[in-house]
Amino acid sequence: MTPRGKTKKITAKREAADETTSSDRLTALAKESNTLARIVAKNPSAPVGILRTLSRSEDDATRKFVVLNPRAPYDVLNDLENQFPELFVNNPALELYNSFNV
Repeated sequence: MTPRGKTKKITAKREAADETTSSDRLTALAKESNTLARIVAKNPSAPVGILRTLSRSEDDATRKFVVLNPRAPYDVLNDLENQFPELFVNNPALELYNSFNV
């Protein structure tokens, strides 16, 4: 791999993790590779629409990161709960969702 190609990969990874990256760019990055999709799935600023799409990924690791994302909507979490119960309970948004059901 050339130094330039390596720099491009690092830049894409940084963009995928950056909370200020636009929704359109995050969507494009998530489509590039499983590696980038996983990083986007962890991004706490990833839009709900992207998280919904990534929750249906064939890649287990991507879906796992969606389960841990605090922006993941409850219905998405609920759909993934049976697949990853140990991760589901660690989503920081669950406390908020549970407060609505009191």
